[in-house]
Amino acid sequence: MRLRQKIIIFISLAVGLGMGITYLLLHTFLLNRFVQLDEAGLRRSLEQTVAAYDQELENMRARLLNFTIRDETYTFMASPADQGSVSSGPADTAFITRSLDPAAYPMNRFDLIALLDDSGQPRSGGSYDEAAGTVTPLSREQLTLIGMIHNRLPAPRTAGESRTGLVNLDKGLMLVTLAPVLNSSADKPSPGTAVAGRMLRKEEIAKLRDAPESRIQIGSLTPALLADSGGSRIWTSPPAGGQMTIHAVMRDLFGNSGLVLSLEKPRELYDSGIKALGAFRPYYFLFILLLLAASLLFVNRSILRRISALVSNIRFIGSSKDLSVRIPPTVQDEFSEVEMEFNRMLDSLEQTQDELRQQSMLDPLTRLPNRSLFFDKLNEAIAALKGSGRQLVLVFIDLDHFKTVNDMLGHDFGDAILKETAFRLTRVVGRQDVVSRLGGDEFTILLYDVPDAASMAVQLSRIQETLSMPHRIKGHLLYSTASIGTSIYPLNGEDADDLVKQADLAMFHVKENGRNNIFQYSGELEAGIRRRKVLAQQLLHAAAGNEFELHYQPILGAGHLQVTKVEALLRWNNPDHGSISPAEFIPLAESSGSIIGIGTWVLRQVCSDLREFRMQGLELTAAVNISALQLMQPGLLELLLELLDTYGLPASSLELEITESVLVSGDGIFQSLQQLRAHGFRISLDDFGTGFSSLSYLRRFPVDVIKIDRSFVSEMSQDARGGVLVKAIIELSHNLGLRVVSEGIEQKEQFDRLRTLGSDELQGYYISRPLRADALYSFLEQEQYDGKPK
Repeated sequence: MRLRQKIIIFISLAVGLGMGITYLLLHTFLLNRFVQLDEAGLRRSLEQTVAAYDQELENMRARLLNFTIRDETYTFMASPADQGSVSSGPADTAFITRSLDPAAYPMNRFDLIALLDDSGQPRSGGSYDEAAGTVTPLSREQLTLIGMIHNRLPAPRTAGESRTGLVNLDKGLMLVTLAPVLNSSADKPSPGTAVAGRMLRKEEIAKLRDAPESRIQIGSLTPALLADSGGSRIWTSPPAGGQMTIHAVMRDLFGNSGLVLSLEKPRELYDSGIKALGAFRPYYFLFILLLLAASLLFVNRSILRRISALVSNIRFIGSSKDLSVRIPPTVQDEFSEVEMEFNRMLDSLEQTQDELRQQSMLDPLTRLPNRSLFFDKLNEAIAALKGSGRQLVLVFIDLDHFKTVNDMLGHDFGDAILKETAFRLTRVVGRQDVVSRLGGDEFTILLYDVPDAASMAVQLSRIQETLSMPHRIKGHLLYSTASIGTSIYPLNGEDADDLVKQADLAMFHVKENGRNNIFQYSGELEAGIRRRKVLAQQLLHAAAGNEFELHYQPILGAGHLQVTKVEALLRWNNPDHGSISPAEFIPLAESSGSIIGIGTWVLRQVCSDLREFRMQGLELTAAVNISALQLMQPGLLELLLELLDTYGLPASSLELEITESVLVSGDGIFQSLQQLRAHGFRISLDDFGTGFSSLSYLRRFPVDVIKIDRSFVSEMSQDARGGVLVKAIIELSHNLGLRVVSEGIEQKEQFDRLRTLGSDELQGYYISRPLRADALYSFLEQEQYDGKPK
């Protein structure tokens, strides 16, 4: 999805969500507020109605007190009953008759007036008929009400004890007020009570609330209204038909909560709010749509159009591949900063491109042509010399032991040697010749137009001489040599890759044969290298193909002249190349890593043969050569213990032979030898005196046996000093508690002299050549039978 679509969708969703939330808030909070305000107004109307009701009762009480607190009324009520009854004639009833005539009732807004004596009997009174305009005697229901008032309410004795209230009659609701009959000074006891009442008609109820839109009802508290109240004295009913209704429980004259005042009023504020929202909604939606359109227009003009322009410029630069093109600056904003940064990136890329172009031609350390430029010049030289009969010599140089300099002294010293070597090579060759650094410590030289072999030899000798000169770096005098291989165009090939490969092969041959020399490529060299590669590959599956065979060379004890030990020697019969010397295939196995698998096969086969020897009654110890790679591999000890357990052999039945070069391989070898020796395996140091170790290693390393190299033994018969060296080695070894084995004995003179010098064990062709396992039985039987070597 494109950014434009994402922005449109996002803004639309944001606007829509904002509209929805705003609309919801308006309806949820604003309209709810209107409802609350309507309810508050309704409650105030109810309070005003109740206050009007209370005021109406107070007015009735005041008018009644105005009639009862008079001396005339008091005199009438205080006179005997036979004089003050309604039917009495002798008593003076003019005041009472005048006060209670038909005109007095509507004037005081009374429908009922009665004067009661202390026993609750009416002394005077009547009921006003508004339609006829006459006063009639009290009805039965009114007399019953008067009796209830006398029975249930205490008679008021002072004006403050006057009582008002509402009673529910069959004809409807009546406002009733009670007042005591008192003299004007209120200093005499009350002789009776006056009761006045007025029917609460609909028009009377409407007068309680002067609001034409409101409607008031007073009625009985029904079970439905009681359930709707929830136990509250004042409550509102749910709005219906745009009207709100509030109810209030009222107590009647006797204190009972049996009446309900209901006030119904329109939802003015809420309805106004609904109308206002309805009128506001179109304008709000129109505003939102305009805002949406303005936002999209702004985003399109200020962001998307700028992005499109930026992308177009970038695409143009990318398609043209011209890093010199720059994006023109625009207005100052964030996009202009992006454009500026992109231009800076182009500046950096352009500079980097120039540097890479330069680096692609020159080596950054020595400033010599690098591999790429070297091959270009080599191909140019081949093309120039093609068909001319002239020669081109390619010299491939690798510095000897350069890694040791880096590891011991640091890369600063190594870099200094490389730069000094480059300087020397450029000084020693001709102006047309090209010196290059292929990488690491490898250099190549193109020697143009070499006329003959003698000229080439002179030039190569000068190169070798300048490389062998010492380097003085930071106060250190460092000596170095180089292995040099050469190939000649067109003698050794007409292709640059072939010439380099052939010179590299010649250099590698020098490395394998002692370094610090010069060798020219030849077909025989490549054949030998190809043979080594083929043999190294075939070594990987030689054991699985049963091409290996073990021979055992007896080792004779010098004292008792008995064979108790043999040396296991590996032989390889290759189906393609026949019998291959161990001197050829063992180094190949070590360099390729296949010596690990071959060594495992040898150990397993030796243990199997030792078990067979023991079953034939021959208690022999086998000396087995162990390479440095085997010692450095984890699991050698576990393998040996497993083989001993499998074939039922003691650890003393194996003697592990190592060469002197193993001793200088590091502390890991030392720890491995210690573990092997701790488990009962004897350690033998083979070819002693020909390697890099010193006699001090004999004290430090766990060695049990010293094998004097055959070169010392062969010199015993040619040089008297040879015997002195052998004697010194034997005496030193014995002083260190080590046994000595002399190998390479080929003459009786050597045999006898070594016994005289104290060699513990003797080995060589004079005693026996290496034998197959089956041939070893007959040799040992003959040897034991004759009692002397064969």
